[in-house]
Amino acid sequence: MPDNNELNVINQKMSDASIPQFEAEVSPLEADIMGAFVEDALDVQDAVDSAIEGDVDHE
Repeated sequence: MPDNNELNVINQKMSDASIPQFEAEVSPLEADIMGAFVEDALDVQDAVDSAIEGDVDHE
């Protein structure tokens, strides 16, 4: 868990990132804390469960 100083830096970088054409640089850890890498892909079981069974009529 980041300390208060690190959170302040992250908050400032998030604020900077909202400025058009400003490129705020963040570390991979900072990006992770900011929620940049939220995994929302299907897991294997969900993919299998969503597979189409049987023939599909392509008219």
